[in-house]
Amino acid sequence: LFSPRGTLIRPTSDRIKEFIFDYLGRKIENASVLDLFSGTGNLSIEALSRGADLAILVDKSKEAIRLIYRNLELTKLLSQCQVIHQDVFRFLKIAASNGSRFDYIFADPPYSANIYGDLIDAIGKGNFLNKRGINLFIGKFTVHGLFIVNQSINRSIGKNFGKNLKHLFR
Repeated sequence: LFSPRGTLIRPTSDRIKEFIFDYLGRKIENASVLDLFSGTGNLSIEALSRGADLAILVDKSKEAIRLIYRNLELTKLLSQCQVIHQDVFRFLKIAASNGSRFDYIFADPPYSANIYGDLIDAIGKGNFLNKRGINLFIGKFTVHGLFIVNQSINRSIGKNFGKNLKHLFR
């Protein structure tokens, strides 16, 4: 896949992707995926290559959108995707009003953004998950903070990767 120049876009590492998709296993097959802060699109591309039916990739960065399109064209997966150049919170408001639902939500915001609480709250309020759905958050945050922000999201599994804490929620 094409990678970004500089440090503004941070692709999800192979080690983290391996953890995510080993955990999900065959449940990803025929799934719909929402990929917030998509960056290079590598999480959606991995999901589609493992059998997901559809991915919606959202990012507000022009460079990220350019990389996403290049990577989807390279992997020949563009026809299974909708790429949205928009602020994630604006997208979530619109998607909530449209009743959009997904099987899996990937959210890997910039570490410096300090928006994890607001993001978890917006996703929880939007009722975006189908019955089997799982939210995945990647980033620097504390478990305690997650439960304060949104009591309705129950932690299913968490794993540390160096300085990053990954959580899957049901």
